[in-house]
Amino acid sequence: MKSTNKTSKHLLLTITSAFVGTAVGIGGYASQAQAARLGNIVHNGDFTYCPQNVCDPNELLNPNDPTRANPFIRGWFNSTQNETFYTTYLENYTVDRESDYSRSVRMAASADFTYISQNLNTKKNQRYRLTYYLANSDEENLSTFRTYIGGNLVEERSDIPFQDFTQYTLDFIATSKITELKFASLQQKAWYNIDNISVVRIDDDGQQSTSVPEPSIMAGLAVVTMMGMRHRKNRLASSGKSQVELV
Repeated sequence: MKSTNKTSKHLLLTITSAFVGTAVGIGGYASQAQAARLGNIVHNGDFTYCPQNVCDPNELLNPNDPTRANPFIRGWFNSTQNETFYTTYLENYTVDRESDYSRSVRMAASADFTYISQNLNTKKNQRYRLTYYLANSDEENLSTFRTYIGGNLVEERSDIPFQDFTQYTLDFIATSKITELKFASLQQKAWYNIDNISVVRIDDDGQQSTSVPEPSIMAGLAVVTMMGMRHRKNRLASSGKSQVELV
């Protein structure tokens, strides 16, 4: 009888270990994109913010002047939103699907640099990776695009050729708990569009860092727990049945 219990217990451990290993193997790749989205510390980085999951179909319209585009970008400070003549505003052109209320931000022709910025909650001395998508409608190479992190100019791109949305990535180390992220544009005749901005924590080897368990691992642990509880319940039931029979 004892031998049978040991065999059953060993079999249970073998099955659960194999299941967890399989769950981790399957989920490791499938959840990469989801983890990146969940780990993004940029608020409304894809410009699709919908309060209470209700998107406003009129979000492209300026609430102060419905005949003009909307310069009020949720979660971001726009250097032109309080000006009479502004050049930075929401637009339908996007990396994602327009039908899902996804937007990008157009940073158009102006005599001086215009910018959007946001303060990020960061951890001092932690490594981060910034990713964004940039399109340029300028065909005369009369433009400059700058990226500032923590008040420092970390990247400048001049005379970017005409291009559709193109991904750019750079790594940085935060020096304080609050880090300003700012994109500045100078366009003479055309405009930039920026979309899908993300900042995620990374390890020293460049891999995304997260303290949140993968969904697949959580599912595996839940199943393991249920199997353990079921095994214990069966053991108790079997023990109770034996005692009754003996009495």
